Amino acid sequence: MSNGPSAKRSKVVSGDSLEDDFLLEDSFNPSDNDGASSDGGEIADLGDVDPTLSDAEDVGAPEIGSPKPQQTHDKKRKTGDGAGNKKLEEKRAAKKAKVKEAMDERENFATLPSELLADRLADKQSKALPKLSAIEKDDLRITESMILDTSEVTDRTTLAGFIRSAVPTLPSTLAKPPKKPGSPRVIVVAGAALRVADLCREVKTYKTKEIDVAKLFAKHFKLQEHVEYLNKTKVGVAVGTPNRIGKLLAETESLQLTHLSHLVLDVSHLNSKNQSLMDMFECREDLFKLVLGNKDIMSRLREGRMKIVLF
Repeated sequence: MSNGPSAKRSKVVSGDSLEDDFLLEDSFNPSDNDGASSDGGEIADLGDVDPTLSDAEDVGAPEIGSPKPQQTHDKKRKTGDGAGNKKLEEKRAAKKAKVKEAMDERENFATLPSELLADRLADKQSKALPKLSAIEKDDLRITESMILDTSEVTDRTTLAGFIRSAVPTLPSTLAKPPKKPGSPRVIVVAGAALRVADLCREVKTYKTKEIDVAKLFAKHFKLQEHVEYLNKTKVGVAVGTPNRIGKLLAETESLQLTHLSHLVLDVSHLNSKNQSLMDMFECREDLFKLVLGNKDIMSRLREGRMKIVLF
């Protein structure tokens, strides 16, 4: 039985066939996400491509008069990139607006008069302790009389400079050793251990042979270590995180409030997420519950024996 006319054979193009002008940039370096193995996998050798194969001989070459697939792909990609760039620009603009809003709030918050600060603190308290009843909120409310008005203070570069401007008589008082150990005249509350260390350096001028500046945070220090330190050390300024200060007040008798005249809240500093001390989820509850909600602190505030200061 004889075979019919032989069918015209089509040229088979392998997956390695590339256009003649395909170049691999010197800077190209495949990442793990691109499928490059971490154990030394290599890119296919470009020498396998036949340099004599023309575009016309390629089965995948477009017909005359029809748009090239590569051009169509480029147009789609450009259209997609345009939409993507627009979304990216909108996202960046929104982020900048959010940062600006946080910065403006920080500046305005620290320089508000005391009557407005009381309302702002009440709002922050409600967000930090949403389960409090109306009666409990009123009982823990920071009133205008409890806040030192620092709206006219312009020196806010360092904590030491701010203290001199906000309370001119305080530096001379801090130069005098307290009668009891572990009884600071000023407690500064900050949002993180690193910020505590920075603030301690800013007020090291108040550290002498007889008076220390206390660093109170959980990182690297156990609670018992701070208890032992405060029981034997006279402290003028204590700087710490809400959790550690709150625990020292509630669970021990080492941190005394006998000489405390000012409780400074470091609200001007923002973390990497543009959050202040009162907005950080990890410490805002401790601030309003363990520190500002401490019964001894509230008692001194109501009696007018100490003031809250926003830095």
